[in-house]
Amino acid sequence: MARMNSRPTAARVLRGAGIVLLALVSLYVVIQFFVIFDQSYKTETAIAYTMADSVTLEGVAAFDAVTVVGEGNLGYLVQDGERVTNGTVVAECYTDDTQGLLRERLDRLGRSIELLSKSQNSAGTDLSVLTNQTKQALYNLLDKLDTAQYSGITEAEDEFLLAQNRLQVSTGQTGDFAQTIGALQAEYDELSAQLGALQTITATTNGYFSSTEAAPPIQTDPQALSDATPVQLQEMLTDGFPAAETDRAGQIATGFSWKFYTVCDLETADRFDGVTSVKISVPGKQNTPLSATVLEVTRDEEAGVAKLVLECQTINAEILSFGVENAQIDLKTYEGIRIDKSALHIVNGARGVYVKYGNLQRFLKITTLYEDENYILIPADGEIGTDNEVRLYDEIIVQGTNLQDGKLL
Repeated sequence: MARMNSRPTAARVLRGAGIVLLALVSLYVVIQFFVIFDQSYKTETAIAYTMADSVTLEGVAAFDAVTVVGEGNLGYLVQDGERVTNGTVVAECYTDDTQGLLRERLDRLGRSIELLSKSQNSAGTDLSVLTNQTKQALYNLLDKLDTAQYSGITEAEDEFLLAQNRLQVSTGQTGDFAQTIGALQAEYDELSAQLGALQTITATTNGYFSSTEAAPPIQTDPQALSDATPVQLQEMLTDGFPAAETDRAGQIATGFSWKFYTVCDLETADRFDGVTSVKISVPGKQNTPLSATVLEVTRDEEAGVAKLVLECQTINAEILSFGVENAQIDLKTYEGIRIDKSALHIVNGARGVYVKYGNLQRFLKITTLYEDENYILIPADGEIGTDNEVRLYDEIIVQGTNLQDGKLL
């Protein structure tokens, strides 16, 4: 009996040992799979990019401008930033709210009449050309909506309607718009007569117009800013500038340029040595960097500050609203290939990055053109065997473990 009982016991022991061994093997396999597949590699494509050696300074914009006198319930007849001439009617004074609504209706009628008149001028135009114009106008309108470029939607809508109307006339879907234009013109003339007796405000000089809301909220004296020493300019910026007049309809910038006055420490001023042209932008207002000339760098060694004066030849509606602003000044720009700084590795004393080639990782050397706290810019002429081997559109490994040249991913 004892021998008979020992066999089941031995079998159970062997079976248990087998289960334990299988469990260990399974655990080992799971661990290996985890090690292999959990090595998360994140890549970014090397793209063409422009970086700038820049400094951000607070300063004040100054324009040669005259005030447009006027107050009350005003309706503007010109756009902010639009160039006007002496005698141009820039606004009209409303005595009740309905007049403003009439002006909006009159403007819409004018647009409709102009649009329908142009729509009839499609004779002799090839049908394929009209079809393509309609498609392109539609794509442009959809792009404006998709990118929230609301300031250009009205023009894009008009272009689409114009192209569509011309296509209808050309294909015979519509005879002409003469009857519709006649009815709209009659209504337009009636409304125009009602608004013709309103008091108007006219431009007294040539220049670029800004309404009250779009004009600078402060008053500046360009001559005082020009004459100010570095310390005096610093005091002006610290104390602030007086508020703009309230009884005005806007202002007209009479010049073709504007100036930016700012102060900085002497170390920053040293960065402008030998620099004659820069780029200037105001993030949130004028995001596109604009060319500017460095007119003045005046140092006050005792006070430890310097006065900087920049002049820009570009004027638009956004710029005409500048007052005291934090401007980004790009002293020098660099063009090349952008790489995330987290991808940088130093191997055998060489700076480089790991690049994904199929299922392999390769270490490629780089040459730095410019870098900041986030990115490195390298030349775009990368070639294997040189000091700069990364090329445009390479897949750069920016996150990964156990990176090694020639190793499988």
